[in-house]
Order: sequence, then C-alpha cells, then structure tokens
Amino acid sequence: GFWNLDLRIGKETQITERFAYEFSFDFFNFFNHVNLDTPSLSLNNPAAFGVFSSQFTPPNRTNGARWIQFGSRIRF
Repeated sequence: GFWNLDLRIGKETQITERFAYEFSFDFFNFFNHVNLDTPSLSLNNPAAFGVFSSQFTPPNRTNGARWIQFGSRIRF
C-alpha cells in the first residue's frame, strides 16, 4: 500500500499588536518511506517480470525522497 506522512512545525511570534512574524518547517515524506511504483509486466524479459525497478514520484516533485522546506512570513 501507499502511505506518506507530511508534517509541519511552526511558531508565530507577535512583534507588536499589528505585526507578527511566523516561521515554519514543512517535511514531506517525513519518515522517508519508499513507495514502489508498479512492477514490470513485460513478457519479453522473463527475468524482469514482476520486478519493482522504480519508486513512485508525486506529480509535483522530481523524486520520492524526503523534502524539507523552510517558510517565513511577516503579517501586518
């Protein structure tokens, strides 16, 4: 089965009554779990039939490994 855990940790600090500063860390695929793609179903190569040769990659990323992103924002 496919499973993935994303996590966000952040802190907001009030500077004045009107201004606030927020920073956060976003973790995508937090546990770095490998999600395998569909196996090869080629009958022309019996040695590769049913073998997983690649991992699933989400549509908006270049690979399926863990990604960490830092965010910062000033609210007013």
